Amino acid sequence: MSTGSIFMAIKGINVCVYGLNRSLGVTVHSIKEKILQPVSSIADEVHFYAAFNVTGSGEFSSQRSGERSSRIGNDQKDLLPNFGIQLVDQDDFDAGFDLDGVLAYGDHYQDNGGSILNMMRALNALQKCFNAIPLHARDSFPTIFLRPDLDIIDDIDLEFLLSLATGSSVVVPGWQFFGGVNDRFAIAAPGQPSAIYANRLSKVFQYLSLTGRSFHSENYLFDVLSLQNLRILPVIQTRFVRVRAGQSFHPETIQQEHLQPTASASSWSFLTNQLMTMHRRLREAGERIAALKEDQAGLEQKVESLEGALQEFKRKVKRLRIKLRNLKSC
Repeated sequence: MSTGSIFMAIKGINVCVYGLNRSLGVTVHSIKEKILQPVSSIADEVHFYAAFNVTGSGEFSSQRSGERSSRIGNDQKDLLPNFGIQLVDQDDFDAGFDLDGVLAYGDHYQDNGGSILNMMRALNALQKCFNAIPLHARDSFPTIFLRPDLDIIDDIDLEFLLSLATGSSVVVPGWQFFGGVNDRFAIAAPGQPSAIYANRLSKVFQYLSLTGRSFHSENYLFDVLSLQNLRILPVIQTRFVRVRAGQSFHPETIQQEHLQPTASASSWSFLTNQLMTMHRRLREAGERIAALKEDQAGLEQKVESLEGALQEFKRKVKRLRIKLRNLKSC
C-alpha cells in the first residue's frame, strides 16, 4: 500500500466485473493499468470478482449493437488470474425470466425486447458477481463496478473518487446518462449503496408496476438510487470506449446535453476538475512532505553518527592528554 498519500487510509476495495466476455482480450490491458494495479497499490485488502454470461452455443446476438451470432470469449481465467470468476448460464436465466411481463409496459428500445433482455442478463451477472464477494468486504469496503467491454482511455484518479464513495454515495460518470444515471461504471460506498446498486434486478417488476412506464436502463438506475435516498455523484470525467465483438470500437462520447438544466453539466465538470486539481496538488504536497521527512530522518541519523564520532574523538584526546602527562612526569 502507498504511504505517501495524506488522504484516508484505504483498508479495502472490491472490484466487480460483470457481463459478456465479448472483447476482454482488448480491454483487459487498460482495466489492469487503470483499475486493478492502482487498487492493489492503495488498499490493504482487495477482493476481485467477476461474473461472465455464457451460452450453450458459445454465441450471442445484439440487434441494437449490430452483433449477430458473435463468439463469446472463454479466456477470462487467463486474462484475470487473480479473480474469483463465475460463469453464469444465460440460457438458464432466459428460461426463467418473464420478459413478456416487462414488455407488457412497453418496449422503449423497439427491438422486440432484445435490448431489455440483454440488460436483464447483465443485471443478473452483476447481482451474482457482487454477492460472491465476502459479506464483510461488501459491508466494509467500497465496490468498483465495471463492464468488461469498456476500454479506459484517460487516467482515472481512483484515490479521489474513492474518497467520495462514503456514506450514502454512488460515484458515476458525468456523461451519457440519457436523463438518468450512466450504468456502465460506478464506485459505490460500502454496505447499502453497493448492495442497492448491484441488486436492482430484484426490483424491476415492482418498479414497472409502480411507474407504469416501459423499462429504460438509465432512468431505472436513477430512480432506484433516488428512491433509496442515495447520493448520486456524476463526477467521473474519464473517457471510455466500448469494444464490441470483433474489436469494433464505440466511443462513449460526452453528452452533457442530457443534464437538465444544461448549466448543471458545466458546473459539475468545472467543480470536478477543480476538486481533482486540488486533490492532485495536495497529494503531490504530501509526497514532498514525506520525502522531506525521509531526508530529515537521514540527516538526523548522520548528525547522530557525527555526534558519536565526536564523542569518540574527545575520548581519544582525553587518553592522549593522560599519556602526555605521564610522559612529562617521567
